[in-house]
Amino acid sequence: MFKDISFSWELLRKTLHISGLFVLILYTVLYHLFSQQVAILAMTALLLIVLEVDYIRIEHKPKLIKIFEGIFREKEKDYLNAVVFFIISCIISFAAFDYWIAVLAMLMTVFGDAFAALFGRLFGETKIYREKSYVGTLAGLLANVLVGFFVIPALPLLFFAMAFVASMVEMFTGKLDDNLTVPLFAGFVGQMIVYFYDLNLPQVNFSNLGLF
Repeated sequence: MFKDISFSWELLRKTLHISGLFVLILYTVLYHLFSQQVAILAMTALLLIVLEVDYIRIEHKPKLIKIFEGIFREKEKDYLNAVVFFIISCIISFAAFDYWIAVLAMLMTVFGDAFAALFGRLFGETKIYREKSYVGTLAGLLANVLVGFFVIPALPLLFFAMAFVASMVEMFTGKLDDNLTVPLFAGFVGQMIVYFYDLNLPQVNFSNLGLF
């Protein structure tokens, strides 16, 4: 019974976590319609809004926001929530890395973490490090590899390396928020591989999809 409740709670959190894809879509649309600077400025505006909401939640604890308190982890109840760190990571990643590296790092953060958490809750009896399980870690790694395969299938060296780094960082991240550590470490390693091996990333062009 307790395990069912725990899994349902984790499923709810990860469903909300996947809504972070909206941030990536918003950035991409603004980037292509206007410019990178405009897109990053919009992400910064979104960050300020989320920070203000979190400030009100933490400092003033209004009854309306208390309704949603159940979705927060214990460490988030009196501290910044995961959405804040996710948006910060988006801003840094898109400012510092090539577009596809940033997208890959953020998608691995979304899907790798979701698969690791859900499979870990269901089948993660054997722990590998603290509360992280073998099953959860392997599920997250597989999700990261699949994300890489669908985004940049022609560069397996790049996406396998980023997938491995993302999974290892997710496993060892404790008190820090993995929405911050995973994309930045994975993105940094990916960008270094691009520079070191002089890889050619796909052009950023969605005109063939009829979106822009």
